[in-house]
Amino acid sequence: MLRTQQYVVYASNVGYILYALLTALINSPGDFPLAYQVPKYWAALFSLATVIAVATLPHRLRRIYLMTCLSYLVVTVFEVPRSVAYGEMPMHLTLWLTMNVLVSFVVFGSRQGAGLNLLSLGVMLVALVVRGPLAAAQLSDWVTASVVMGVTGVIAYILMTFIENNLLQHAQDSEKLRAARQDAVTDVYGRGAIEEELTHAMEHARKTNSPLSIVVTDIDHFKSVNDRYGHAFGDDVLRAVGKRLRRNVGGIGGMVGRWGGEEFIVLLPGLAKPDALVLAERLRREVGETPLAGLDVTASFGVASYRGSGDTADQLFGRADMAMYEAKRSGRNAVR
Repeated sequence: MLRTQQYVVYASNVGYILYALLTALINSPGDFPLAYQVPKYWAALFSLATVIAVATLPHRLRRIYLMTCLSYLVVTVFEVPRSVAYGEMPMHLTLWLTMNVLVSFVVFGSRQGAGLNLLSLGVMLVALVVRGPLAAAQLSDWVTASVVMGVTGVIAYILMTFIENNLLQHAQDSEKLRAARQDAVTDVYGRGAIEEELTHAMEHARKTNSPLSIVVTDIDHFKSVNDRYGHAFGDDVLRAVGKRLRRNVGGIGGMVGRWGGEEFIVLLPGLAKPDALVLAERLRREVGETPLAGLDVTASFGVASYRGSGDTADQLFGRADMAMYEAKRSGRNAVR
């Protein structure tokens, strides 16, 4: 969304700069009084400053564009009386104010955009009233411009509200999907999700002939933790293990899932077995060398790697699971 807002701000402000330059070239010096032209050039400078500021500090786009809009209002306050005195309707002013209606809704959203545009329209009308009575032709033009700006604002508000509602619905659906794929206790992938990821990883390894390894780990003596400290404390230990596993494999594209109970699986796309064994040893130390949830805990690890097109996900997991039980039989807190 931020990138879209940047592009909209760039397009509108670069457009205004081009407009100011082109009209400066087209109009000869005597066509209009200098006082009539000055506000337009000030607005062009504000537009140039906006483009530079947004390119430099994109994360502050809303604050920057708010200052730009307020600057446009200052220009409007000065330009409207001069235009009325000159006896013409400044079409460029109303066109660019209307453009700003659309841009401000994209940048600020429906509510703040509506407030800002009501302010803009109000400032323009106040400037007209202060200037005094208008000729009939001028009054007709200004009424037309005000109505067009108002209708444009209403349409933009309706469209932006529709977009925001859809974005909110999409975010809610994404959160539900994420929650459905995550294990409720540990915040790593749940059983179904990690099985799906394992299937995808196997297909990718088969198509690209790339390495794939998995690590199956089981917390040692976890039943005694639950029996002695309670299931709530056991959940704290599970969360701590899941967090340490995820922290150590996320940077290399690894994925962690809870297979069930106190058993976890780590997918390692792109890693051959020697590298996976090294990583599993590091995971063993991460789990066993410092307390988890205030308790000294160890885990046993089994490693297996994809063997080629005839290999299946069940076979791969089975080899890793057998290696993990071998680590258990050898005294636990080990990698096999």
